[in-house]
Amino acid sequence: PYMIHRAMERTGVLDVARVMNVGDTLLDCRSGTHAGAGAVVAVLTGGRAAADFDAVGCTHVLGSVAEIPALIEREFGD
Repeated sequence: PYMIHRAMERTGVLDVARVMNVGDTLLDCRSGTHAGAGAVVAVLTGGRAAADFDAVGCTHVLGSVAEIPALIEREFGD
């Protein structure tokens, strides 16, 4: 979680609920969950199955990062 909080400090983001954490490992997703990120996105390009991410608090599971713009539009767009 500290890497996410440090990135927030460096970019001036104050609300962790507005952060999207994206990763392809269980550790990536755990860090987003522990940091309190508003969206914790797993991508399946790291060799893990979607079910592997169920226990680590991911809010979304995508096939690849190419799906992120559509996710943002669908879930977070105005």
